[in-house]
Amino acid sequence: MPLFTYVASYRGATFADQMRSSNFKGFAGSVLGGIPNGALPTLEPSLRNVMLQAAMRCEWVAVPNRTYLWRAAFDLNGSEFSIFAIQTAA
Repeated sequence: MPLFTYVASYRGATFADQMRSSNFKGFAGSVLGGIPNGALPTLEPSLRNVMLQAAMRCEWVAVPNRTYLWRAAFDLNGSEFSIFAIQTAA
């Protein structure tokens, strides 16, 4: 299974993690669900479930002129939450 690196960004803070999975879309929620408390300081505990639900519904698009790189973004409490998925290894 491929290794994916996920980079999440919210209100100026970033978090990165890796996971082996068959595809990046269906498993992004697993990575985001494991964000340690304080890793994204402005991600309030009350927003975690909202964030996970939005991440499961968001649309992924390939980043132009890049290979094995996709991006998804959605509004979370008035700010953009973005996620990048990079296929790091086969």
